[in-house]
Amino acid sequence: MGRKTIEINPGDIFTIPLFLPSYQKWTKMDDYLDYRKYHFRMDDIYAFGRLIEIQTGHVDLVEVFSYTGEIPENPERIIDSERMFAPEHVGHSLFENGRWRVIFSNPHYDMWRDSDYENISFLSHVGHMWKGKEKLYITKEKCIELEQAGIPYWTMNGGIDIEVKIRSLLEKQGIELNYEQIVEERKSEYPMPRDLDKKLKETIAPFRWMSEHGRYTLSLDAGLLNDDCFIRNHMLGNGYDWEEIAVAFAEKQGMDSGGKFCFDCEADTFCMYSSSKKMLKEFAISFHKFVMDADIFEDFLKQLT
Repeated sequence: MGRKTIEINPGDIFTIPLFLPSYQKWTKMDDYLDYRKYHFRMDDIYAFGRLIEIQTGHVDLVEVFSYTGEIPENPERIIDSERMFAPEHVGHSLFENGRWRVIFSNPHYDMWRDSDYENISFLSHVGHMWKGKEKLYITKEKCIELEQAGIPYWTMNGGIDIEVKIRSLLEKQGIELNYEQIVEERKSEYPMPRDLDKKLKETIAPFRWMSEHGRYTLSLDAGLLNDDCFIRNHMLGNGYDWEEIAVAFAEKQGMDSGGKFCFDCEADTFCMYSSSKKMLKEFAISFHKFVMDADIFEDFLKQLT
């Protein structure tokens, strides 16, 4: 099962692996790693789905079947097990990155006939229901009634959401997967995330760059750079001095961010952060270039003292 399969068409049946990490604690990464070269195990337990329709916006409508186990020799065993739950919307990248892979195709698939497309329904929070190809306007009272009857709201799911949902349902059925144990044992096998900031980190060294949950941080250990310049200008060169320099540099360069830059410096560490990656990245590159030219840096210090 190591072959790469990116193309997927309506009617194709695909594997949903149940032993990929939902959250890689050792890398602080979760969804959408590149599994195209990952060698899945043939004897693992899988769930199986079918692509019903490729919709606009890189969204796929899929159905998940009740059969779970090893990959069968033919699709009938999967299809005959019927659905595990109502169809769901997922992102197309699940197939592009190889996390979910096609194993059977059906050029004669008809979503109206084979997946009862006419009766696939979703509610909307803005007063309508999507059913088949129709958009039906409904009252708030009717929406509540349909929700209580089990009609789901239109939701965009990640692959991990679906995998977690399947494992939870199997657990309720008394099926023990030993998921945590197996994932831990295979930790070294899973693909590692690509560092999107690798080039930036190399460019601004010895400054450090960190990205985490929408917060971007630029930091430097005090004492690493331009100590002689600080001494000649009667400064300590600690984290607070670096903060003063960074603030003045940003103002002089017209990069004053109106509060977008924040500081958390200590005596031994310079640290600034922002919610804007673009702004802090531009600052980091310019500030690094400025700092690495000792003559220009010292002239700047003289203006501050």
